[in-house]
Amino acid sequence: MKNLSKKLKNIRFLLEYIIVIIPYHLIRALPRRGLHLLAVMVSAAGYGIAPGIRKLIQANLKAAFPEKENNEIRRIARKSFFNTIYNLLDFIWMMGKPKRIEKYTCLPPDVFQLLRDCVENDVRILFVNPHLGSWEGSGIIAANTASIRLAAIAKITHNPYLNDLLNKDNRERGGIRIIFSKGAIRDSLKCLHDGYSIGLLIDQNTRVRDGGTFVNMFGLPVASSRSPAMLWHYCETNHIPAKIIYGTTLRENGRLVAHSALLSKPYQEYTSDEEIIQELMDITEGFIRKYPEQYLWLYRRFQYIPPDAPEELKARYPYYARIPDPKFFRKRIPQ
Repeated sequence: MKNLSKKLKNIRFLLEYIIVIIPYHLIRALPRRGLHLLAVMVSAAGYGIAPGIRKLIQANLKAAFPEKENNEIRRIARKSFFNTIYNLLDFIWMMGKPKRIEKYTCLPPDVFQLLRDCVENDVRILFVNPHLGSWEGSGIIAANTASIRLAAIAKITHNPYLNDLLNKDNRERGGIRIIFSKGAIRDSLKCLHDGYSIGLLIDQNTRVRDGGTFVNMFGLPVASSRSPAMLWHYCETNHIPAKIIYGTTLRENGRLVAHSALLSKPYQEYTSDEEIIQELMDITEGFIRKYPEQYLWLYRRFQYIPPDAPEELKARYPYYARIPDPKFFRKRIPQ
């Protein structure tokens, strides 16, 4: 019975793969203008027929920008959803295609020199990246233009065929070593010892029990990972030269343009991990305020409300937010 169930599951995985692989290759065969047009059509259709998507994006925008009028919120929401779809298609279209990467990405000289100085001095980069502009583009540019040996954390896809397509055929062929989220800490430390830099997403909801902390984003406490600070401390303790570099890749005049920022003072002068993460979040907020239509608002970023938050602050959170249960803060100890 188990063998039959395994065979049926494998057949289902194969069928899912076949359904995906045909449009996948069609996307990769499109000219650039065709790719843009496809993103316009898909995003317009998806935004128009999915009220849940509209509700989520607009609620996030209203929480972040309570001063903006509803018309402006709706305009940004539509553009943000288009950018999300375009990122997905662009990632499929560009990965593993050096000529496309060279033509449609830009690494400014100052950012290039910052990254190359790290490579030439064997300094590991703890590369902090938000879901802004093209977050996949940041990895593409770092690995292919600046020759960074980069490892990035990704969720494993249950379908093994799709997992190989997404990660091995796309990201790894594009020069990015994949660390799967299960066992990510152990594998990240190994990569650091092996000379790899690590790509880290700064704006994901991370439980306190899993190394998260609350920092402010648009005036609201949000759960965020402490991994940039934790990995830097590990490197310092183990005599691995490392530097935290904030990077984001924005869509400007038809190209993906890389931007970077550094922390304002030496790491030793920070009093806590939370202070480091807060400054990184402040940098994120600054970029988002300039380019709100390029941020991923299709995510429950304001999901967790600190239990001790005052009532007037709780009222600012979107409809989906909640106070987390005790398991958010600590694992249950077996009796």
